[in-house]
Amino acid sequence: TSPEDGHRGPGDGRTVPPLPPPPLHHPLREGDDVLARWSDGLLYLGHVKRVDGVKLCCLVRFEDNSEFWVLRKDIHSFCGGGEDVCSVCEAPPLKEPLVNCLKCRHGYHPECHTPTIEPEADSDSWICRQCVFAVATKRGGGLKRGRFARLMQLMKLRLPYQLSSLDWDAPHLTNQQQCYCYCAGPGEWNLKMLQCGGCGQWFHEACTQCLTKPLLYGDRFYQFQCSVCTKGPETIHRLPMTWVDLAHLVLYHLSLCCKRKYFDFDHEILSFTNENWDSLLLGALSDTPRQERCHSLLNALNSHKDRFVSGKEIKKKKCLFGLQVRAPPPLSTDSSLLITDPPVNITHHRRSE
Repeated sequence: TSPEDGHRGPGDGRTVPPLPPPPLHHPLREGDDVLARWSDGLLYLGHVKRVDGVKLCCLVRFEDNSEFWVLRKDIHSFCGGGEDVCSVCEAPPLKEPLVNCLKCRHGYHPECHTPTIEPEADSDSWICRQCVFAVATKRGGGLKRGRFARLMQLMKLRLPYQLSSLDWDAPHLTNQQQCYCYCAGPGEWNLKMLQCGGCGQWFHEACTQCLTKPLLYGDRFYQFQCSVCTKGPETIHRLPMTWVDLAHLVLYHLSLCCKRKYFDFDHEILSFTNENWDSLLLGALSDTPRQERCHSLLNALNSHKDRFVSGKEIKKKKCLFGLQVRAPPPLSTDSSLLITDPPVNITHHRRSE
């Protein structure tokens, strides 16, 4: 399987290789088996079809035979061949031998790994950042208990890149380097990501350990602080939502999942809302009796023409509703804050037919 199905990856997603012989560094070549980090923060198994040394990217074929260009920084090889060198700086051992990861067997200079490998680290049980994230990241939120959850929390206290070196667009939604989160992987801000209120960086749902419920696409109604900013566990608080916000969020989520614009009110919009009522964490709206939700949602859809379009306006069934602009709900009731330009994903591109 591969990162198809809209913006999501396959099945459980991650594949961490078994323990091969200690890898010996070599440049990526056609036919190499690799792990490619996708924009959801997870790793997927594939193999290299083509290498572009100028653009520093590779065409990767995934397990369902789909092919995408992936930046070199987001590709992790577990093949061997050549001189034993550090996986980060690609230099040979210095005064001391490299520290090898128990799981993937890649070697590191202690000062090259993030965080620095402590001198007292047990070389027979030490696990690198890459493998910790490969195991601990999950759809709906990372592991919260166990050894890998604890290791992940420690790894998240420092970013493996300089936040100040990233080139952001004006709304601070995307950066040219396609470097986000604790994992330094690609991302798309409107697809299950949280923005830290302290540093402004965006973090994958899969890499966070603070969520009690999975995110919906476009759900930004959270006040979130990353582990780097808190110098410890992440903090998160749900922001209040109105019926208009709820209607907008549900329609946006459905439009991405189903790849359609219009949805039947009773059978899709209301049904989805009721089925996911507890997961929506609606705060003051949570106590609304089931029989009253229909009226409140329908009123929101019919009374905000700036956001929603009904079927009767386009000579379709009046029970159908869609978004005027397919964009996530704004955090303010000011409709001018709606973002009309979709996020640009510069990391993954379909192969030209």
